[in-house]
Amino acid sequence: MSANPVPQANDVGTLLADVFRWHPAGVAVLTADGPSRPVGMTVSSLASVSVVPPMVSVSMANTSTTLAALHEGDRAVVHLLDAGQEDLADSFARHGVSALGIDWERSVEDAPQLDVETPRLHAVVTRLVDVGSATLVALTVERIETGRRASSALVRMGRGWYSVPR
Repeated sequence: MSANPVPQANDVGTLLADVFRWHPAGVAVLTADGPSRPVGMTVSSLASVSVVPPMVSVSMANTSTTLAALHEGDRAVVHLLDAGQEDLADSFARHGVSALGIDWERSVEDAPQLDVETPRLHAVVTRLVDVGSATLVALTVERIETGRRASSALVRMGRGWYSVPR
């Protein structure tokens, strides 16, 4: 996606990664159509951007195979995960793996989605913004399946999964 060379982390960049590694973040899986099969990745950078229009964003490394599959106008589904879904998060967290063996289904908008009971945000990629070694992906949310929430949330911190009571 980026014509810019990947910058090397300096002392501040390394410290930034260390600080954020221990900052708890909610966990989601973003799925989309790849060139030959559905792709997806675990994200802990999901952020609500706007209510009008309804938009969210995620940040993806420029080396991401899921990012390589996304273009403006492409459809994606963001699956918000809860405690008890760590195995699913692990399946999509492995670099370069398209979560083989995962059961996919198609949304009414014809985007690949996972069979989960937690909330799903059905969205369209609105903008891709190159921001150094990553790309910020802005998505317009067109439909939400509110699903059911577990009594505990799933968060990522220190390279591990943690359960936080609601």
